[in-house]
Amino acid sequence: MKTSLYTLLQLLFPRFQRQPQALPVVSKSAWAPLRRTGALFLVMVAANVGALGMSRTAEPLDASVAAALRMQATKASAGLISAFYSRLEYAPVWTQLDGPTPEAQAALQLLTQAQRFGLKPAEYNVVLLQTMLDSLTQGGAQSMQLRVRTEHQITAALLRFAYHLHDGRITDPNLRPAQLAGEPIFDAVAHLQQAVRSGNFTEYMLTAQPTSRSYVRLVWAWQRLLQTDSVAAERMALSVALNLERLRWEPRADSLYLAVNIPAYSLQVVRGAKVVATHRVVVGKTATPTPELFSRLTFFQAAPEWRVPQSISANEMLPKLRRDPSSLTERGFELFTAAGKRVNPYRVNWKQVQPETFAYQIRQLPSADNALGNVVFRFANPYSIYLHDTPTKAAFRATNRALSHGCIRVEKPLELARFLLQRDNPARADDRAQDLQTSLNRSETKGFGLQAPVPLLVRYLTCEADGDRLRVLPDIYGRDQALTQAWQGEAVAPAALALR
Repeated sequence: MKTSLYTLLQLLFPRFQRQPQALPVVSKSAWAPLRRTGALFLVMVAANVGALGMSRTAEPLDASVAAALRMQATKASAGLISAFYSRLEYAPVWTQLDGPTPEAQAALQLLTQAQRFGLKPAEYNVVLLQTMLDSLTQGGAQSMQLRVRTEHQITAALLRFAYHLHDGRITDPNLRPAQLAGEPIFDAVAHLQQAVRSGNFTEYMLTAQPTSRSYVRLVWAWQRLLQTDSVAAERMALSVALNLERLRWEPRADSLYLAVNIPAYSLQVVRGAKVVATHRVVVGKTATPTPELFSRLTFFQAAPEWRVPQSISANEMLPKLRRDPSSLTERGFELFTAAGKRVNPYRVNWKQVQPETFAYQIRQLPSADNALGNVVFRFANPYSIYLHDTPTKAAFRATNRALSHGCIRVEKPLELARFLLQRDNPARADDRAQDLQTSLNRSETKGFGLQAPVPLLVRYLTCEADGDRLRVLPDIYGRDQALTQAWQGEAVAPAALALR
């Protein structure tokens, strides 16, 4: 029977199959003496293959562990743990005859340091895992059963950790912004398998994390604080954890995106690891808060017409109309039916109109006094909000800029508009910028579509990195309280991933 060198090495050295990359690299010039020695070696090995097969204990034990893992899979064929082993032909990954594999030791160390990434080591049963790995070195009659339990426990803990790194711990849809359609679903099983094969287990596992500028900087500043000031780190731990959680909810970072942080009252234009522009913003009042959301800015309008939202028309403008119908025309507003027919406000008996039956639409024509200012940036969202200019520029100098009905007012919007035109089509940017100015000069509404929509993140971060330090921001809407309650509860494990 012919036996390949690779097969013989597998029989002699069980670790060869697991880590072929660990074999030394032999230069071409060194092969000649090795061939002569190797020929004799192979003859001796070939003569004793049968004896090796009978005396080697690691292969039968590994086969028993694999059989037990396969049997477990039949009990829960849809489970993530079963999926992990089925793709590996049920071979043990974390255990071997003489104890834990190097990957198991690296896994335990990573899970023990989960706080460095704003997560909870106890949630991954690190004490139990350490006990099980220590017990593996003792052998005994129960070693096969212990290996199977250890395989399952480590795999479950790592899959849970990978999900938490990538998507966050909290699954409550009332706390998380809705995801954009088309976002790829994270495959934790494939990620863990690739980490095992990668040659650098810890480094690859950590690639599950977001890559956004804000996330990377916050992790870095947090880990620095852990190393330099344990007292301050203990005080900041919860705030950092909550905001790393929020950043994990976001879509994966694009090469360029707009990021509004509500508590910071700012909009940043981010390209890669750099902020290329910053704009002050005004956000919603406490009574009409700006929602967190993820969307894509697809177009903007110059010299826009403002169609007043029904809530503002019925609740704020109706009382003024009851007192004086001229309040509309004096501010450049016009009145229309729901079907779009113009209505004379002086011919409406406003005292009989109730907020719940307000059936009119109020529009404000383009002008210097238009509430949307010179430009409005549009993006899909279920809240009917947008980014826009404003005629009340003084609001940008206020410290507390939670002043709007929910929309986001942007300082220096024409600079943002010109940047978007340049980014979208450099060859036509000058001509389109001239069209923008002409539209404003004539007070004629004109739309500017973007061939490449720009991702927009409207965040609520109450802790962020300021250089190598942590900066705490005001919780202007009190959203940290509900998030804290959810965070302090037990995280929901992904389906079929309970730590047994």
